Amino acid sequence: MQFVPEKSQIAIGEGMEVTMRRLKESERSRLREYLLAEPEINLFFIGLIENNSINSDDVMVFAEESGTDQDMKWDIVILRYYDNYVLYSYDDIFPVKKVVDFLKMDIVDSLNGKASVLRKIAPFFPHMKMEEKVTLRLDGLNETAIDKGKVKLRLLTPQDAGKIVELYSLSKDCALNYGKEKNDYIAERRGRLAGEGIAIGLIYKHRLVSVAEIAADNDITGLIVGIATHPKYYGRGFATQAITALCEEAFRRGKKHICFLHENSNTTSLLKNIGFEEKNQFALLH
Repeated sequence: MQFVPEKSQIAIGEGMEVTMRRLKESERSRLREYLLAEPEINLFFIGLIENNSINSDDVMVFAEESGTDQDMKWDIVILRYYDNYVLYSYDDIFPVKKVVDFLKMDIVDSLNGKASVLRKIAPFFPHMKMEEKVTLRLDGLNETAIDKGKVKLRLLTPQDAGKIVELYSLSKDCALNYGKEKNDYIAERRGRLAGEGIAIGLIYKHRLVSVAEIAADNDITGLIVGIATHPKYYGRGFATQAITALCEEAFRRGKKHICFLHENSNTTSLLKNIGFEEKNQFALLH
């Protein structure tokens, strides 16, 4: 890993300067507040700084600043996690060339963050592919009673991992990904549910027929990472019930926002009916 300087400066006018500065651990609260302006975009950024020092060998955070000494603001913050970078700017106004020069001082394996930021960076990394996803965010459930009928909703455990993966392998939206290497997916689910992950299963006639899952990426925001329903039971509202129960459980555990990232998902309209709203786009450059 190449050396990254603590600070570099470029003068941009009388009494003004732009600085790239490595943040100190004492600035964690300010950084968190800055990121929480758009939590659905900053899921991974917030998660990484929650679980690591922001000034360590593995995780470093830098801020591009502008203004006077009395009124210095952050134009962009950049997190480096090994050779991966996460970028965020609230108002998308930052010196692009300076940021690109900073990034190119090191090996860059991937960049992710707010799409409007990465679109400005992407032309300088022509060998990398850009992928964009729309983010949906839920801050509270609609007050709509759901008739559970003859179904049962329950919290799933690590012991249910095999049944969960089997259901995904049957779902038309997920079968392509889950048709192979099932043991790896089972181990992944088992580990997630043994930790902070949440999964709700809908049981009909003693059989798991629908599931919805959240990964606990940070202490205030959960990311929906999976939704599946057995093909035999499409159109019965089972997924809506599972997702609603999942969100209720996540809010009960203290989550403030539930998010979902998608490209062209059939689940989008379902989530919007529950109360999810479309927000900014997230992007990955790799």
